[in-house]
This record gives sequence, C-alpha cells and structure tokens, in this order.
Amino acid sequence: MLNLCFDCDDTLYDLQEPFNRSVKQFIPVLPVSLPFFYKVYRKVGDRVFDLEHEHVITSDDVGIYRIYGACIELSIPFTLEQAADFQDAYRKYQGQISMQPVLHEFFASTSARVSILTNGQEGHQKDKVRTLGMYDYIGDDAIFTSEGIGYAKPDAKAFQTVCDRLSIPYDTMYYIGDNYIKDMEGAKAAGLHTIHFNRHNLQEGVASDYIVYNEDQLVALLKELERRES
Repeated sequence: MLNLCFDCDDTLYDLQEPFNRSVKQFIPVLPVSLPFFYKVYRKVGDRVFDLEHEHVITSDDVGIYRIYGACIELSIPFTLEQAADFQDAYRKYQGQISMQPVLHEFFASTSARVSILTNGQEGHQKDKVRTLGMYDYIGDDAIFTSEGIGYAKPDAKAFQTVCDRLSIPYDTMYYIGDNYIKDMEGAKAAGLHTIHFNRHNLQEGVASDYIVYNEDQLVALLKELERRES
C-alpha cells in the first residue's frame, strides 16, 4: 500500500489566495508585484514561528506581525490598526479556502493510506483541514499538527512521530509539501521519500525526490506511484 503524508498550507490549497484577496482589499496599489510581496510576508512570519509554536503569541498575533512587518520592509504606509483589520479579513477568507476538484477526486478514489502533518496550532490547522473537506476522506487520528505532537517541521522527529503513530516504516512514507527547507529537507532527514509541490516556484534542491508545480502534475505522479505499489 502507498503511504502518503501531506502538508496542509500551500499544498492542499493555495495559501496565497486568501492573502491576495486581503491585499486587494487593504492595499489596492502595491509598489511591488503581488508574488514578491507574498514572499516578504511569509519571510517575516517565519521569524516568529517558534514563538507561536511555544504559545508565546497567537496565530492572529503572527498574522498582524507578518503584514505590518512586510509593509515596513517595503516602506508601505500601514498602521497596526490596519494590520489587525487585514488579519481579520485574512481569517475570513481562510474560512473560504477550497481544494481543487482533481485532489478531491484523487482522495475519493485512492487506496493509499493518507495522513496530514502541518505546522501550527491544533485547533486552527484542523479547522482548515475541515474546511477543505479532508475529513470526508481520513479520520482525525491521521491528522497531526506540530502543537499536537510536540515537534515542528523541519525537525525530523515531527515526521518520524507521525510514522510511528501510524506504524508505518519511515522509508515507505512519501511526504508532500511546498516548503523546501521545512518539508523536503526535514522529511529527507527523517528517512522519508519526498515530493516537492512547488506551486510558487520557490527554492528547490536535492532533498526532493520528485518536483511538481500544480495539482494535475501532483495527482498524475501519485497515481503512477500507486500503480507501482499495486
């Protein structure tokens, strides 16, 4: 049987979509391209991930810091009050996220054993998984968050803990994620196979066994791997 473990954000759905909608609402005229602004926004957020993981700050605090910090770096006038309103809108749009039909079709028909490992707070991440409809295909016991297991990607123990709890040998699990360092390097160090879903054409490297750039390519690869396992 094929064993597949997915990241959530920017893998099961396009994380940039709710961001784009929020930016258009609050910063309709950007001095830089939207993709570049998104990269800066994510880079700023990465600086405080550990504080969120350790419950020093909330996910909303991170969101406010991300947009405010990104605007400061790019000299875009933006107040903390605007940043808080931006985060409220971003939360609303996150509640409207969806997976592409090709992924729903795959999950509905596959015989693979599917799980999810995502960084973030337990309730917040599982709400997203629920909104995406993944509970139609897998149970709660196959959904893991960094808060829930006590380890965050790229720590190899995060990936190994998931495999251990599912009684799956490390070298038979494929991890599918978007972030090269957190997902690919982390999973490879844990002894897993790696599939890099690089939808935004960001950093790549040798830790990726396979690279795909959209949902159609991903599903085609997964079906081929499933065929080999049968």
